[in-house]
Order: sequence, then structure tokens, then C-alpha cells
Amino acid sequence: MNGAWPAPRLVTGLGRGLTRRCPRCGQVGIFRRWVSMAEQCPRCGLRFERADGYWTGAIAINLLVTEAVFVVLLAAAIIVTWPDVPWTLVLVALIAVNILLPILFHPISRTLWVAAERHFHGWAEPDGSGESPRSPAPD
Repeated sequence: MNGAWPAPRLVTGLGRGLTRRCPRCGQVGIFRRWVSMAEQCPRCGLRFERADGYWTGAIAINLLVTEAVFVVLLAAAIIVTWPDVPWTLVLVALIAVNILLPILFHPISRTLWVAAERHFHGWAEPDGSGESPRSPAPD
């Protein structure tokens, strides 16, 4: 190994992202609080935010997941209760989902975005060095 962290496969990075871990090395604890992410991974040194506006992709992922869940739940509620759909109950429940889900899914959308963006645009740091401050331990 050349001292640089190996780039994980897309599925590996996304799997780590789903569990709120560093997409590159799998380190846990990259969030200080539920919505407060560290600037870089404490293990491999991966910087999570590359530039201003970087998290727009995470916001898009969060929105897509929230609206997909909304549509599925709405369709399920209509199918299960047809022809007497309790519209008030369905409306209140779906408004609650649209308020709570983006908050609960926020950290996951961030780590998913880092994994996807880094996979498609490269794992090198913005300064072009390709190296992180920390290298993996030798095998």
C-alpha cells in the first residue's frame, strides 16, 4: 500500500453512509450531535465538506427520500382504507412524517452524499494532494 487510504467501492461507501460512518474508512463517531458533523474523520482525516454549497446534494437526497416515503405512505393509506379514506388522519400523519423524517434522516443524507460525491469525483483532497493527513496503519 502506498500510504494513502484505498478508495472503497460505491456499495461499501453507501453502506457506511447509511450507518452514519465515514464513507472511506468506516470510522464511527463522526457526528458530535445528531446534526453536527465533524469537519474531518478522526481516523483517516477525510475532509467532509469540500467547498461552500457542498451540502446541496445532501439536501436533495433528504428531499427525495422524504417525498418518496410520503408518496408510498399516501398510496398505502388510500389502498388500505378505500373507499372510506380518513383524509384528516392521513393528512395529519403525513404532515408529521414530512416534518420529522428530514430531521431524522439529515445525518444519513450527509454521509450518503459524501460517499456518492467522493466516489464519482474522486477521493483526493481539494488541494489536489490526493493524500489525507493520516494514512492507514500498515498491515
